[in-house]
This record gives sequence, structure tokens and C-alpha cells, in this order.
Amino acid sequence: MVPVVRVLVLLALSWGTAFAADPVRIPSGVQYEMIGRWDADKLNHILTVDTPAFAGIPVTYTPAQNAVRLYRVTYPSVIPEHGNRPTMATGLVAVPEDARGSLPIVSYQHGTVYGKRQVPSFPEESPETQLMLAQFAGQGYVLIGADYFGLGLSEEPEGYMVKASHQQATTDMLTAARAVLADLKVATTDLYLAGWSQGGFVTLAMLEKLEASGVTVKATATASTPADVFVALSGFLDYPRKNDATWVPTLFILSAFSFENYYGVPGLARSVLTDETYDLAKRAYERLPFDANAVPTDLRKVVKPAYFDPRYFADSAYGRLVAQTQSYRWVVKTPVRTFYGETDEAIRTELGQLPMTYQRALGNDRVEAVSAGPTSHRGTFAKAAPRWKAWFDGR
Repeated sequence: MVPVVRVLVLLALSWGTAFAADPVRIPSGVQYEMIGRWDADKLNHILTVDTPAFAGIPVTYTPAQNAVRLYRVTYPSVIPEHGNRPTMATGLVAVPEDARGSLPIVSYQHGTVYGKRQVPSFPEESPETQLMLAQFAGQGYVLIGADYFGLGLSEEPEGYMVKASHQQATTDMLTAARAVLADLKVATTDLYLAGWSQGGFVTLAMLEKLEASGVTVKATATASTPADVFVALSGFLDYPRKNDATWVPTLFILSAFSFENYYGVPGLARSVLTDETYDLAKRAYERLPFDANAVPTDLRKVVKPAYFDPRYFADSAYGRLVAQTQSYRWVVKTPVRTFYGETDEAIRTELGQLPMTYQRALGNDRVEAVSAGPTSHRGTFAKAAPRWKAWFDGR
């Protein structure tokens, strides 16, 4: 007689619905649970309907060929900024169904999110993860992704753009994912990295750590990458553009509170944010109920006037931490392509080209900046993803 649980699992898989199985515990404190199975029809709906709606532009993708099994992974990590204090983090492992032989892995680093669960391990709430699942996992790649500290099921405060913590979360997720895949008897081959927006920064930071550890990465690709956060924020403060995104103030809110918490600088966020918006901003950062429409879109109503003086910003405690937040100033060994949009409302063309410019100044030609055309922030990601895959496929 087939056990009842086994019957329910089989039914869930055949229907293509979400299903949370009992967690499987493996050595080193890692556990995983199956949270769903998405069939090829669902994945192709993402490619043809959901992603164009999310990006606001039509894009042609290669269609999904196989179903994908989704696993939420919970794994141990540490917080470098807190003396390697232990913590638990979550992420996603997606495995192509009925795949044979060894499979390549893509580690995807997600962009800025405003909901705690708009992350890889809750794929139904993450349109960017859905695109990656359909374009990669639905076509023979294992897809993994960390949620970052403070997101997903993490109980930490969010560590937005906190570089060492991003590096720790992603590299520990890679280790955990390999353990899960071994337990699932899934053999793997080459490792690729990809990320969009904040995730572009995190991807390059992860690559830097992996290269320093001697881990081989076959190729790395990003889109709309703020590789130097000081350049990005200083541009918004000192040289605003007419098309700057209305959500730019959120970048200052999330980074100010994150830096205060992770770097141990009491009162940092209050020193940056105006008195009128501080309480609302704190609720937004802590993911407490708040009126998102009440967050001003005018940066001058969110950031104190002194920070619009370039010298004051650079000399401030906040500015000095921001100046350290970069992920391109090392001698890159891996082939990298950074895609940028020529009308991106968040990342200027020159910032999207900066990793290549820096490496070329060294005489290193491994980093190439690639235009996605006159695209928006989301449009750059939507257009870059199929080109990432074509590049990875050919390597």
C-alpha cells in the first residue's frame, strides 16, 4: 500500500501546484523542503505573459522545455560585521525535472525588494525569480538563489548593500545548495553567476569572494549594476536627472538603517533622514505596516539638506561607509558581462559601464559592458536575461 503522504506528493506534482513536504535535514545544519513543481506550461506563461507585463516591454525568450521542482533551503551562516555571529538564512534550489547527466548551475542574486518574501525562496512573490526559473531552470540549468540576511525567513534586520554579509549569504548558500543537490543525487558541472540591480552588485561581490577562495566560475553576467554605491547615491544627490526613479529615496532609507545595524553606528539613520520622514522610513525598513504612498518621491524631503553638499556627504559617517561599498576594484579573472540600459531610471549608462572601464584601465579585457538599448530598469533585466543564457550556453 502506498503511504498517504506519498500519494499527496504525487498528486501535487501531477497538478503542478505548490506543495510543502516535510523538511529533509542533512549534515552541517542544512535542511530543505519541496515547495512546488512548476510545469513547462506555467514557465512559458511566465515568459510570454507575466514577464512582459512586469517589464513593460515585449521580449522574445527561448521556451521552457521541462518542469522544475522547487526547494526552499534553510542553512547556517555568519554575519561578518558582527564578529561572525551565527545566523540562519534561506534560499531556493530549483532542479529541472527528469534531467539526465550533469547539469550546470546558475546562482542568481535578486534585486531590491520591498516585501520580506519577494525573494527566491518564495518564487510566487518574486517576478524576477520567475523569469530566471523559466529561462534557465526550465531549460536544463539548476537555479539557486540566496534571500540575503533579513529577507525570506531570516530573523535578522535587513542588510541592504552590506557587502561582506551579502558575500557570506551567497557563498554559504552555494555550499548549502551543493549539499542539497548531492542529497537529491543531482550531479552538476559548471557554475555561472547572474544578478540584476542590487543583485548585480551582490553578484560581483560574490564573484570577488569566490575568486579569492579559488572557486572557479565559468562566467558572470549582470544587469543594471550599481557596482559603486557612492557613485550611484552621489549622482542622485548632486546631479539628479529628470528620469530618476521615484523610488530613489528608498535606497537611502534601506542603506542608512542597514549600515546603522550592521556596522554598529547608533543614530546613523536619524543623522541622514529628515525628522519628518524618519518614523515612516523606520517602519518601511522594518517591514512593519506603513503607507507606501506616504514615502516622498522628492529626495530632498527624505534626506537632510546637508547631504546635498558633496563634501559633507563624503566626510560624513554615512558617506564614508557608502564609499567602501563597491564590488569591482579587484583584478577580475572570470569573463564578465555587465548589461546596462541607456534610459535606465536608476543606473546611469556610465555607472553600468564602470566595472569594464576600471578593468580596462588596468589592461584587463575580461569585463565587457553591453548595452541593452534604450531600456528602463526592469526592461534592462528582461532584455538581458535571454542574452545571459545564450552566452552561458555557448561557453
